[in-house]
Amino acid sequence: MKIAIAFIGVIFMVTSCISKSTNTSATDSSVKSVKPQARSYIMYTDIEPDIDPFIEVKGITEKDIRHLFEKMLVADQQYRDSLYNGNKNNEAFYSKKISVNDEANLIILDKIVQEFGWPEISVFGAKAAETSWLIVWHQRGRRHILCKYFDLMESAVARKEMNAASFNHIKVAVEQLSPDQIAY
Repeated sequence: MKIAIAFIGVIFMVTSCISKSTNTSATDSSVKSVKPQARSYIMYTDIEPDIDPFIEVKGITEKDIRHLFEKMLVADQQYRDSLYNGNKNNEAFYSKKISVNDEANLIILDKIVQEFGWPEISVFGAKAAETSWLIVWHQRGRRHILCKYFDLMESAVARKEMNAASFNHIKVAVEQLSPDQIAY
């Protein structure tokens, strides 16, 4: 009996992210904007992100977006690398930098998705598509973020515009989180 209830709960969790809409354009009403309230900035007012979350993406070229994704990837990875390979005395600083950079990257990704739709391999390149996934992946403890991008990523995988294995990590993460972990 407990197994059946747990199984039904897992099905509910996955289906609660899936909408009936198949439209994945940038104007899709299922894509809601992340307000630039950056919880990390409130927690760590002494730490600034390495990338400007208030950058404007409207009207910039695909080439410039690709370059922006390169900067986002550097901001995403540099302190993670330092955390694992660096001086253990700086762990608190590295953790704070990771947190503020993750939040800044999420704000920028939301703007890009609003303007261009989910970043596709054929438009922005494989590196940008993987960086987009990585930004969402680093929010895996925040189910509402995973669910927000779930349909867009699933559609991109179906069109071979996103790595299927990467999406599967998101799908598993959604299955493991309970609906009460949605932040409103």
